[in-house]
Amino acid sequence: MSDSGANTLNVSEGTQYVTVGSVRIPVNASSTSEFIPREQVYVHSERGDLEKLAYGVAQNLPVLLIGETGVGKTLAVRYLAWKTNNGLRRVNLNGATTVDEFLGKLLINEQGTYWVDGVLVDAMQSGDWILLDEINATLPEIAFCLHSLLDDDRMVVLTEHDGRVVRPHPNFRLFASMNPSEEGRYGGTKRLNEALLDRFPVVIRMDYLPEEQEIEAVILQSGNTDRDLIRLMVRVANDVRDAIHHEKVFGSFSTRRVVEWARMAMYFDVRESAQYTVFNKLSAYDAEIVEDIIDLYF
Repeated sequence: MSDSGANTLNVSEGTQYVTVGSVRIPVNASSTSEFIPREQVYVHSERGDLEKLAYGVAQNLPVLLIGETGVGKTLAVRYLAWKTNNGLRRVNLNGATTVDEFLGKLLINEQGTYWVDGVLVDAMQSGDWILLDEINATLPEIAFCLHSLLDDDRMVVLTEHDGRVVRPHPNFRLFASMNPSEEGRYGGTKRLNEALLDRFPVVIRMDYLPEEQEIEAVILQSGNTDRDLIRLMVRVANDVRDAIHHEKVFGSFSTRRVVEWARMAMYFDVRESAQYTVFNKLSAYDAEIVEDIIDLYF
């Protein structure tokens, strides 16, 4: 089901709401945040992932999204932020993000020292949403900072500054995402610390869309309306994913990759397009196997 069929906009006593399944989320009509996403295209999974995400938003609960790369974890959050007119900050916690960048730091100029809030504190105070990517690759000191924010206390203490206690704006929401750690295919990731995992009241495991829904998503996101062609591309992707599951291939074939392939195939031959959007991203071993799979369809 596409955007036009799953979400409706209701008006109740002057407040607008986005409705996702059985969940209603108020629209933040007064927000002028520069981080509000542009219009998003989203195809809803029959599993109801978006409805559960909306529940987390409505109940002000932190939500953890787990899934392979390209299954739509970020897109789902971005889509709800756009529909509800909320700013969304995205932070990659792949080990390069420091506590200074996350919480804040002291700088110096000719007048002396001054404090600059980090991205988390800034989002908390402005009421934007924040998505923490690759949370299972984060530094221990950042994970420790999150504990108090994810607890019932809902606060961050700026111990490196003046001891100020920062509590979140009512519109602030926190999401985190990660690739599955148990497969061991994503470098730098590890199993999420149980103490941190337990602080997420809602955990959603996302998977690739069923074939018909994925075809619809690829058409909408790529602009390629050749449904028969897209169907074959999606079947290639599903065969590769099956090969990955059985450890015959060690790369990935995300919906995002199918979208890139379909978009380029509007201008070039389908196999030539595969060279630049699929094969060149794989090891020589994986590329040979994926090419054999594509040969079955094209």
